[in-house]
Amino acid sequence: MGVLDGRVAIVTGSSRGIGRAVARRFAADGAKVVVHCRATMDNAEAVVAEIARAGGTAMAVKGNVGHKQDAEAIVAAAEKRFGKVDILVSNAGIVIDRPFLESTDEDWARAMDSNLNGFFYMTRAALPGMVKRGWGRVIATGSCITEIADFGGNKYSVCTASKGGISAMLRPIAAEVARQGVTVNGVSPGYIATEMLGEIDASGLEAALGLVPMRRYGKPEEIAAAMAFLASDDAAYITGQILRVNGGMSMGG
Repeated sequence: MGVLDGRVAIVTGSSRGIGRAVARRFAADGAKVVVHCRATMDNAEAVVAEIARAGGTAMAVKGNVGHKQDAEAIVAAAEKRFGKVDILVSNAGIVIDRPFLESTDEDWARAMDSNLNGFFYMTRAALPGMVKRGWGRVIATGSCITEIADFGGNKYSVCTASKGGISAMLRPIAAEVARQGVTVNGVSPGYIATEMLGEIDASGLEAALGLVPMRRYGKPEEIAAAMAFLASDDAAYITGQILRVNGGMSMGG
């Protein structure tokens, strides 16, 4: 038996990268998984097929989590297919590597829409059912950029605002639902070896690796393992916390 047997999980942004690893891990642990993408259903369906080949159960959905109607539709689709939503992993997001003084209005809007609004709308849509049933897990993908200002060339001021908003929001939400059997936590990854690294300046990436005591990039599966723990009954007494999975990067040396 898997530790997530009988659970239903939505993992946003799970057609690739960290989200894909989380979806696969949750399915391997017994959960029925809703694989989400913003636009490319082929990639989401491919993840569903991978899960099915491994003996798991999953479905694919598409939508912009930064829009209220789409977020509500994603939760409704999961409930229609699987009857409930026990776990929400709010993972969908973007990275913008640009100096603050060169940042555009579009940069700001995109970061807030994909990152912060996505967490807000998805959590607001999924949480009532969890509270009603007396069990639930909300897990957000944060980022080490909220704690480290200088990455040796990479500049994330706009993204930091959106990710920092998630970190700030999850604590009072956790307090509100703590007596209803629902926990709200975050996992803060460091530099993880996914496609998203290709969107970051190469020289800055090399400099940033020097800030990681382990001197390597993390693996998506290592983030998935942390989220699987937070989703399990073993983490029932943990809420309002940010679990840092960054090779020691946030220690400062």
